[in-house]
Amino acid sequence: MECKFCENQKIAFTCEKCKSSFCIHHMATTEQWMCRKHDILYEKASAAEKSYRCTVIENSKCPECNALLRLERLSSGQYYLECTDLTCGWNSYLKTPGIFSPTKEQLAREATKYDLIKGYRLNLCRRTLKRITGKEICPNCFLELLKRGSVTNFSTILGTFNISAQQMIKLINQYIEEERIYGIIDQKNQMFYYISYEIREKILAKVQEDGILKIEDLATMLDMSSEVALQVMYKLISQFQIKGSFSQNKKFYYTQKYIMDNLVKEINKKGRITVDKLASIFEIDRELTKSFCVNLMRINAINGFFADRGNEIITLDKIYQEIKDYAKDTGLFELTKLAKKLQIAVELARKSLHDLIKTGAIRGLFTQRREFMTSKHLELKIKEIARAYRTMPLRELSNRLGVTESSIEENLAQLIGRGDIDGFIDMQKRSFTAYSVPRTQSETPPAKETKVEPINEQEIEVVRDYDFEGGQLHYKVAVRNKSKMAINNVKVLLDPPSSFKLKQPLINIPVIEANNSRGVDFYLEPKQCGLSEIGGTVIYKDATGDKHTANIQKKEVQIKCPLVCTSLTTIEDCTMAIQTLPNDARAFLIADLDPRLAYRAAIRTLKNFEVSTVTSHEGTDTQGKYEAEAWFCGEAKVTGGRIITRVYVSEGSQSLEVRVWTANPGQLTGFLARIIELLFEEINIIRKIKSEEREKTIDVMAITQNLAEVSDYCMLRWKAQNIRNKLHDTFIRLRKLLGDSEAILGRIEFWLTQLNKYGKDDKISDEDADKLVEDVEKFKNVIARAIKL
Repeated sequence: MECKFCENQKIAFTCEKCKSSFCIHHMATTEQWMCRKHDILYEKASAAEKSYRCTVIENSKCPECNALLRLERLSSGQYYLECTDLTCGWNSYLKTPGIFSPTKEQLAREATKYDLIKGYRLNLCRRTLKRITGKEICPNCFLELLKRGSVTNFSTILGTFNISAQQMIKLINQYIEEERIYGIIDQKNQMFYYISYEIREKILAKVQEDGILKIEDLATMLDMSSEVALQVMYKLISQFQIKGSFSQNKKFYYTQKYIMDNLVKEINKKGRITVDKLASIFEIDRELTKSFCVNLMRINAINGFFADRGNEIITLDKIYQEIKDYAKDTGLFELTKLAKKLQIAVELARKSLHDLIKTGAIRGLFTQRREFMTSKHLELKIKEIARAYRTMPLRELSNRLGVTESSIEENLAQLIGRGDIDGFIDMQKRSFTAYSVPRTQSETPPAKETKVEPINEQEIEVVRDYDFEGGQLHYKVAVRNKSKMAINNVKVLLDPPSSFKLKQPLINIPVIEANNSRGVDFYLEPKQCGLSEIGGTVIYKDATGDKHTANIQKKEVQIKCPLVCTSLTTIEDCTMAIQTLPNDARAFLIADLDPRLAYRAAIRTLKNFEVSTVTSHEGTDTQGKYEAEAWFCGEAKVTGGRIITRVYVSEGSQSLEVRVWTANPGQLTGFLARIIELLFEEINIIRKIKSEEREKTIDVMAITQNLAEVSDYCMLRWKAQNIRNKLHDTFIRLRKLLGDSEAILGRIEFWLTQLNKYGKDDKISDEDADKLVEDVEKFKNVIARAIKL
């Protein structure tokens, strides 16, 4: 005979009813054995293995609850330790630290290392166990009773086998763990629900195939309550590692695949959808839905991004479509406004727009004002300007629209070639002439029958104002048509005094609709400082063709050219001051100039004013291109107030920028305009220098600048090492120009040696500063005679 559950031939129990035999390890019995010293119970099979003696270790303690440990043995022969407190459940085989060994001695040594026992020997109790008589139960009959129906009442089981409820639950759990039966113990309703293998596979197949399971349907299928059906689902999920989620009301279970497939379908269908709406589809947690979306993006199941600060999902195709719609509606926009409209990151908006441009889905270009302009909008603007002016230099048109001359030239050529503009481009004068600009059907508004009435001149209002911008006076005139009829062929003529230079005094406005207004901008360059009045005239025609005029009332404008005196300050002071001072700047392209000469020209220009050099630097940028910067500081003699100027030259961008900070806007414009006027004179002088003399010129200018800065640094009692750096550069350039025979070089060497005695951050002493200032003046005179300036 063999055990029904294994091949063991040592039979410990044979059922009289079903004739099934079982070994001691598989027989079911309520018999127990107890150690009278420690009050610890052993199952019959466990007691037999231990020869009915207690294996509690006297000199031990559990690392979690400090209870005594006992020696246990695996079927493989490995010894391990187990806590005697059943509520603790710690053992050295499954928990930390992992200790098990084929011999007791080795186990004792390992346990001692972790302070589980004292000493290096297992001090076992070894007392004889006392038998507690119990009842033997046939496992086969017990299981057959449970499998007889889908639901079995506890009272039926207890009455059949005459055992306690605790012993019954223990046996059922044991057989569930050994996978001899599958079901749910409902202690609340005193029921056991048996689930056969076929039913379990059917449930699993339904979950995997449909992806969704309604808990109410499962309860109906198994003839149990929804609460118990939910427990069944929990058990299946845990046992078979089914990935998914319950709805928040626990009425549905969705597999992960079902959720993700439907999320992909819904996101691709809508293009843009909120995370909350996606979560409401399955009634699952919002953060879990967001996590699913992140995974879908990570595996490229959807080509999309988060929008509205993570509250929405938007696909790339939807981004493309919304960008195209926005570009069609606006024609001209900044990337920041596009990103705000789409509620996405600016970098994503920029990348998506570039992709559309590359594929040709959007035609357009980026302006110099960091805006994007569609080709259609650019063509409309060019045609509007062509109707108003007829003739205009390409550069002025480029400045108005903020795009390069080459782009203007290319689009003009296309418009002329298509017949949208009747005219030509004069390549020599770099200008275009338009004879006529016919309106297309899309540009022509539908005709309306209107009654022509004479216009009331009181309803045409002209307002004006000005501000200062980039060393120029920005004079703005707005014409407001408050009448019920449109006015056309509006000409705004500005009449500035001789103290201002104006390139274009006349600007045309083709038409101003009823209850609309149009503004024009004039940019005047001050030639002289002082108080001036600027006015003009507006000429227009009404619907009948009659001509009318309106005066632009004179506006008083004051341009201040401040008398500047030297102000000794540091770069730290300047950095703090410019944070609160208004500023303006002018920048120029210097592609045809040596950037070093342009930098010297700007320095020489600033030296026409009584300003002190705060700091200067020449070097290279990250790409190895020449880069230079200088800061100057002065103070207005009459009105007071600091005037800070910065010169910056970059070979990489081929530009020269002059920026001025001061509190008075009039002074700001006047001073900047004066700097630009003198700078143009210096640049014109540089352009006349022959190429073979440019290196010498650069050296001479650098020497002059260095000596001026050394004087300023001495007055400031600046760091000695900074002064030495300027003198050392002067020494190298002078030796290249004059040779080694000049006595001036010896004096400079003396000062280089003297300044080298100072520490890295030491400032020059008063005595050395005064002496060096005197020597610098002598150096200037000697150098002037030697190089014949």
